[in-house]
Amino acid sequence: MLINIDKDLKIPTSLVPKCPVCGAKMEVNLRCDDTFVEDDNWQLLQNRYNDFIKNNRDKKVLLLEFGVGFNTPSIIRFPFERMTYIHDNFKLIRFNNKYYNLPKEIKNKSISVSDNINEVLDLIQKL
Repeated sequence: MLINIDKDLKIPTSLVPKCPVCGAKMEVNLRCDDTFVEDDNWQLLQNRYNDFIKNNRDKKVLLLEFGVGFNTPSIIRFPFERMTYIHDNFKLIRFNNKYYNLPKEIKNKSISVSDNINEVLDLIQKL
């Protein structure tokens, strides 16, 4: 279904989904309160991620972080910084035009890219 978005790129209120139980506007599944859903699939993917880190902690690992801010830094941002700090073989590339700073402890093994991510990816694709 195609929708006609108005000039300021906002979705019409009538198209915002509503909860079938209480009628409230639906929210994106964000880890901002106690309503975040960690279903079986989420658990499966979390286990795969943990297994990957565990099975590769002695190999060269490049962590790519795209646009991660401070909404829930304990999910990606802080763990990536911690793993980069702890493991000599882990490197971090942070793509973020707003929150691009790196802790001084990992600056020697990290790169921060504050340019437009789409432009950077276009350049990489042309390599």
